Amino acid sequence: MDALDKYKVNLKDLQAGVATYRFELDDAFFELVGGTLVKGGHADVMLSVEEKGGIYALIFHIQGVVCVPCDRCLDDMDVAVDTENVLHVKVGTEYSDEGDVVVVPEDDPACNVAWNIYEFIALSIPVAHVHEEGKCNAAMMEMLAAHLVTSEDMDDTGGGEKAEVTDPRWDKLKDIINN
Repeated sequence: MDALDKYKVNLKDLQAGVATYRFELDDAFFELVGGTLVKGGHADVMLSVEEKGGIYALIFHIQGVVCVPCDRCLDDMDVAVDTENVLHVKVGTEYSDEGDVVVVPEDDPACNVAWNIYEFIALSIPVAHVHEEGKCNAAMMEMLAAHLVTSEDMDDTGGGEKAEVTDPRWDKLKDIINN
């Protein structure tokens, strides 16, 4: 038995109407899924499944806190997650998850939603995730500051004017235009 089997929704056994499921995610879930963005966390997932015309609408409401690395200092940081997503599933001849509808085979009409839950969480995390000002790892910030290049560092004219820094590849292309 796979450790993620508890996240399977057997579409064949669903009663008429809306079926609801509740999953509690913890660090072990994120480790089992093996995604690279989210390191851990705790979240509650409420899943409602409703069948309409042969297509099952799986409505996920996910709320909690997940742990991701800070883009600036690489230390772990907590990010709040509150998202609602819909996945459409139908039963067909063979498994397919291309397009807007996931197709599960008739001989095993179960849909493991573990990876979908992980993806919905990952998609709800902001693109840039950094600690609040002053909360980053001080040692890492010192190392970054030592390698930071500012516009003052580029002043090599001696007269206080800023030297224009260009990429030498573009200079070669400009030479072609000027000849």
